[in-house]
Parts: sequence; structure tokens; C-alpha cells
Amino acid sequence: MNFNNTIDLQKEIGKSISLADGTRKLTIKGKTRSYPVHQIPLEHLLYNRQNGRIISSMNRYESEGKDIQALSKEDYNDLVEQFIVESNKSALDDTRKDINRSGQRLPGVVLNDGTVVDGNRRYTCLRQLKREGKTSFFEAVILDPSEGLSAIDIKRLELNLQHGEERPVEYNAIDNLVEVYNDIEKNKYFTVKEYALNTNKTEGDVKKMLKKAILMVEFLEFINAEGKYYVARDMGLDGPLQEIMLIMNKEKDEEEHERVKIALFTAMTLSKVGDLTRHIRRIGKEIIQAGNREQFLEEYDEIVEKVHEKYQEEASVTLNTVKKVNEDLKDMRDEASSIVSKRIDETVLSNIKMKPIDLLNTVIQTLKKIDADQIARMDVESKKEFVRLVNQIREDLETHESRI
Repeated sequence: MNFNNTIDLQKEIGKSISLADGTRKLTIKGKTRSYPVHQIPLEHLLYNRQNGRIISSMNRYESEGKDIQALSKEDYNDLVEQFIVESNKSALDDTRKDINRSGQRLPGVVLNDGTVVDGNRRYTCLRQLKREGKTSFFEAVILDPSEGLSAIDIKRLELNLQHGEERPVEYNAIDNLVEVYNDIEKNKYFTVKEYALNTNKTEGDVKKMLKKAILMVEFLEFINAEGKYYVARDMGLDGPLQEIMLIMNKEKDEEEHERVKIALFTAMTLSKVGDLTRHIRRIGKEIIQAGNREQFLEEYDEIVEKVHEKYQEEASVTLNTVKKVNEDLKDMRDEASSIVSKRIDETVLSNIKMKPIDLLNTVIQTLKKIDADQIARMDVESKKEFVRLVNQIREDLETHESRI
């Protein structure tokens, strides 16, 4: 942020800033060393607008046409404090109680201009406690970007501190997807491998998160809400996006891939069921991956086109817009629900009809596993039991055959 009253913390050491007890180890540019911790007055500090906890909240604020740059430092900090509280109030309350009882035990990390790189939740708790007259300092390491730290170095450190230590942050799932998308796909700060190394995740996990994040971005474009990540958060789309990702992983044909994807996006916007994740899972398992998928996709094509057109007519899309479009397209929503229900019922009925055949195939595969040499080596009693079971199977098969 470019506030007029941006501070130089290094110049305040020995004045308003004093040395605290202890140090904190940080790994920067591949080197790990201990850094001194200082007691910094809270009014010197500034929330990090890139903090993963508040990505969607900040996104909402700016999407509403509000200018962050127009705020004073105090108003900006008050606004972000509200975002932090809303992101996970119960976790914040727990941290506040702990600090109130035992003090700030884990130092934060701040930049020389006062930006809090690590410790935004602790900083929030300390701000709240200060208003009650209980504290006025934030203990943190002070880093100076002018001493050779690039923006990527700082982002790498932030990721490592927030995700890579033994105390992983409890981000909202959508905020986490946005952070992954921005860092890897949009801003190209990291490769998948580098991101995994800095967040203590496997490359496979990061690839899955990135796939899901890209689906989120594509869905928002589909409903004319490009870049409005808070809409995905408001809709609670993490679970449904996970199911769509799993379904799309099985689609190899590029043209079919796109067709299935937008059908699932449409189903996600038109669903009137309570558990959207389960609804998308059933469409995947009992329609897309079943024998009647082509009939479903043909029936759904016109609905997909009309839903997409309807959203493109909207000047600004929010969660309320999604609800409004659902009401405006009530007849189409009912038609879509009927198509999905009909095709799912067909698959369920088909599976029931095929159950006896599936079971017989299982029996055949099991019988093939019997070793003839082992039969020959059985003792007399075992052979008698084997013959009894063979006769029992034969009788059961004759009984089933007589019902055909």
C-alpha cells in the first residue's frame, strides 16, 4: 500500500521499537538463520493485502468498485481486521484467549514498511486486546526488502511460514484455491514443484489444487463473474468443484471434455438440491460415466446455451444474481432437474437389472482361481466337502435357471 505515513521500522529501533527476548529461525534464499525479534508498536504495522485469509473478501470489496488506495492507514487496518475476523471467528477467539492468558508466544514477521508477512491473526488479536488496554506491542522479526529481498523471496517465505510449518493455516478452501491459482497460473511466481516444496505438500496434491482452481476460474467465466472469487466462496463450491475435477480427469477427448464440463457447470447453477456435492457426484457416476450420457448431453445442450446466455445478460453477477437467475429460469430449472432425475433413475434401474449377471461374473472369476493341483492333493474329508459345495452350486444354478 502507498500510504503517506508509511514507516521505516529500522529507523525506529532503539526509539519506539525495542529488542525482545529470543530469536526466530527463517529460511530466506535457501539459507536458514536466526533473526532477532523486536517489540513493535501496533500502530506502526499494516495488514498484508496479499494474505491468503482475505483474498475473497478483498476481491469482493474491490469488485464493488471501492478503492483500497483511497483509505487511510487506520481505515485500511480496520477494514482488513473485519475481514480476518469473518474468515474464521472461532479460531481467532481461540488465539486471542491464548495470547490474553500467556502472551504472544510465536513471533511474527514484518517488512520494514510495517507490512505483516506472518502473524496477521495474532496481530488482529493484539489490536483487539489493545482496545481493552491490555497490550500495545507485536513481537516480530523485521525484514528489509531493500537488502536484496525480491517480491518472490517474500512470497516464498510467506508460503513457507503459512503452509510449510507444523501449524498449517486454516484457510477457507476457496481462498486457498485462489492463492494457488494466482501464485502458479496467473502471476507465475512458482512452478508446481516449487509451490509444493514451499508448502509442505506433494506435487500431486498441488496439481489437483491447481486443476480445481482453474475449474473455479472457468466456472466464474461461464456465469459472467470473471475474477469474482468471492462468488465461488459464497456459493460454497469447493466440494462440487472437487467432484467435477474427478469427473473431468476421466474425460480424454478434448471436445467431449468441454461439453461435459459446461453441462456440469450448468447443473451446478441450476441445482435445487441441498447437497450440491453429492448431486454433482451422482451426475458423474450415474450419468456421465454410464450408458445414457449421450442422451443426457443432447437433452442438456439447449439448457446449457440458455443458462449461459442468461448470465451474459447480467451486468454484475453475485450470489443474489445466481438466486435471481434460478427464479427467472424456474421452468428450465425444473426441466433440468427432471432430465437429471430421469437419467439417474434409468442407470439405477439398469444396475439393478444387471446385478444378477454381475454376481455370476464374480462367481466365475472366483472359480477360475481354484487350482486343480490343489484339489488333487486334498485329503478325503476335504474332497467330500468340495464335492458337496460343487453340488450345492449346481443345484442353486438350476434353481435360478428355472426362473428364466
